[in-house]
Amino acid sequence: MRLCRFHSLRMPHAAFFLGLSLILSSSAGVFAAENTALPKEIAVADTFDGKPFSYRVNSVAAMSGFSVHYLTYPSPVVSELPQNNTIPAELYLPDGYETWESPRPAVICMHILDGNFQLVRMTCSMLASRGIPALMFKLPYYGERSPKEGTRALAQQPARFAAALAQGRIEIRRTVDVLASRPEIDKQHLGITGISLGAIVAATGAAEEPRLRRAMLVLGGGDLLKIIHHAEETSGLSATIRGLSPAEQKKVEEALGDVDPLTYAAKLRDRARQGLVVMVNAAEDNVVPRECTEQLAAALGIADRVVWLEGLGHYTAMAAMPETLERTVQFFGQDLPSDVRLSMEKAPPSNVQIALELIQRAGTILGDTPGEGRCHVLDATVKVTDAKNKELFAAGVFFARDAYGRFKLDAQTDLVGRLALGGGSPLWFLAKETLLEGTDDTSGDEQAPELVNDADLTKIRTVAGALKAATMAPGIFEQLFAVTDETADDGRTMIHVARRDGSPERLRLVLDKDRKTVREVQVEWRDGRAAVQIRAFQTNAPSHDGLFRPLAAERVQEVSSGDLRRMFRAVADFGMQRLTQ
Repeated sequence: MRLCRFHSLRMPHAAFFLGLSLILSSSAGVFAAENTALPKEIAVADTFDGKPFSYRVNSVAAMSGFSVHYLTYPSPVVSELPQNNTIPAELYLPDGYETWESPRPAVICMHILDGNFQLVRMTCSMLASRGIPALMFKLPYYGERSPKEGTRALAQQPARFAAALAQGRIEIRRTVDVLASRPEIDKQHLGITGISLGAIVAATGAAEEPRLRRAMLVLGGGDLLKIIHHAEETSGLSATIRGLSPAEQKKVEEALGDVDPLTYAAKLRDRARQGLVVMVNAAEDNVVPRECTEQLAAALGIADRVVWLEGLGHYTAMAAMPETLERTVQFFGQDLPSDVRLSMEKAPPSNVQIALELIQRAGTILGDTPGEGRCHVLDATVKVTDAKNKELFAAGVFFARDAYGRFKLDAQTDLVGRLALGGGSPLWFLAKETLLEGTDDTSGDEQAPELVNDADLTKIRTVAGALKAATMAPGIFEQLFAVTDETADDGRTMIHVARRDGSPERLRLVLDKDRKTVREVQVEWRDGRAAVQIRAFQTNAPSHDGLFRPLAAERVQEVSSGDLRRMFRAVADFGMQRLTQ
C-alpha cells in the first residue's frame, strides 16, 4: 500500500550508481560522530497538553553544512504496541547554530507512506544546507515503531491505519513542543511540509496546531476515503474496507473522516488566505485525483493559487523535484531574521559537490530544454569491458540538442562503424557511408509516429529530475556514499566514490590539475567497467546551425520523412528499453 511511491526505473549500473540509488535506497545507515556527552536528556516544560516530558539526544552526525541530531521522545498517545509509543526523529541543524545571534524558523517534514525516508531526508538536508533547521519523525507503525508483520499490515487493518494518522496528527503537536523548546529555534515561525500522505497528515496537523505558521502541501488532497478507493496502490486497503460489515464499514469511514484534511480545512483557512499555505500538485495525478486536490484548495480558499506541475503524475513528479525543493526553501526562508540572508553563496567545491555537480549536469542534459540560442553538448569516448577486462564496446560519441528541437547523435563504433542521426529540418540518418535524408513531403505519412513519445519523455524527465534532485542535498549523498581522493603521479586529482552498503559499484572522477574540470569518469560494477573520457560536457553552450547539419556521405538517398520517423522511433524504443531494463 503506497500513496506515494517513486518507482525505481531500472537502469544500467552506471546510471543507477550515479543517481537513482541516492533517491530510492532505503537500506543505507546513518553514521554518527563520536560525542562523549551523548546521550543526554533535555526537559520540555511548555507543552500543548500541559504535560511536561523529556526528549533524548542519542547521537549526532556531521554532514556538509549541517549536523543531524537523532532524537527520541514519548508519544502523547499510548497504543497497544510498546515500540509505537516512542517517537524517533532526526533534527537537522545548520552549522554554527550554537552561535546564532537570532533564532531561526524551523520546518517539520513528513514522510511518504511506503516507509522510504530518503525523500524526506533530502528535503530536510536541503533546508538545513540553506540555513533553515528541519526535523523529520517517523509516523506511527513505521520503521522501528512497526509491528513484527511490518508497516504493510496496515493495508489489512483500516482501523489501525486511521488510528495511525490520528496519532501522527497529535505527534506533530508534540514535535512542535520539542522545536519550540530549543533556543536556536524561533517558535513564532514554525512550519510544516509533506509529500503525498505526508501532505495529508501535515494539513490536519497544521490545522490543529496554531503554532505552525506556514504549511507547504505537495501532492496532497482532501477526501481521504475517495483517494483510498481510487488509487491502485491502495486497492488492498480499499478491498478490506469494502469487505467489512455495514456497521464496521461505517465506523472505519467515520475514523477516516476524522483524519481527513477537509474536516480541518476551516481552521487553516485564515493562514491559507494570507499566503502562508501553499499547495503543489501534479496536473495528471493518478493517485490523488485532481478533484480531491481542488476540493481541499477550495476549502482552504486558495483554489486559484495551486501550483500545478503540468504533464506530470504522482510518481513522475520527481521530474520537478529540484524546482519543488527550491520552492520549499524560498517559501520557509521568508521567515529568516532580517539580519540573515538565505544561504545562496557557494563555497569552493568539496569532493562531494564536484561529484554532485557532474550528476546535475547529466540531469540537465537529459531533462532540461536549452535556452534560446543555446544547446547542450556532450563529446566523449566510451569504453565498456567485462569483469576480466575484455572489451565489450567502444565508441566515440557526440551529442547535441538545442531549444528548437534539433539534435545530433554521432557515434563511431568498432562494431558497426559510424552511425549518426539528426532531427530538425530535414531529418537524416547516416549508416555505412549512406545518408538517408528525409523529404519535406509528408503526404501519406499522417500515421508516422513522433520521434519520442510523451511516455518516453516523461521517463526521461523523471530520471533527469531524480539525478538533479540528488545534487541538491549533499548530506543525503554522504549518508549513502563514502568519498575520498588521491593525487596521481601527474598531479591530477582522483575522487573515489563507494557505496556504504558494501555493494561493488565504484565511481572515480579524474580531474584536471585545476581541480575544477572532470576529464574522465570511471565506473565499476560486479560484472564490468566503463570509462568515459570527456572532451566536452556543457549545458547551455552557444549554438550554431553547423552543429546540426547532416554529415557528408558517399551516397545520399532521399526517403520519406515518415519512414525516418518510424526508424527513429524504433531506435528510441530500443534505447528506452535498454534504459529501463
